[in-house]
Amino acid sequence: MESVNLTCHPDRTEIVLKGMLDVGETRAAYGRLGEALTRALPLELVTSDLERVDTAGLQLLIVFLRATHERGLSLNWRGVSPALTASAELLGLVEALELPQ
Repeated sequence: MESVNLTCHPDRTEIVLKGMLDVGETRAAYGRLGEALTRALPLELVTSDLERVDTAGLQLLIVFLRATHERGLSLNWRGVSPALTASAELLGLVEALELPQ
């Protein structure tokens, strides 16, 4: 099961993260997130089915968020999972990830 799935809509690219986003998944996830950036559409990040995220996964999300800003793309969080919120809070990365409050 892929942890990152993309759906291209006419007005946005929807990115769904599910399962685990950990050190074992980051290489494949990096490639899929890069595909989302190349579409140059506003991004919608859905993480409601993300069950586990480790430090490597959080680092990947921060790098992705920075890349969206560098390209002038907007990113909207939708359905932030408790696992993502808990990991980000534990490491003090809620602000860096721009998670909704």
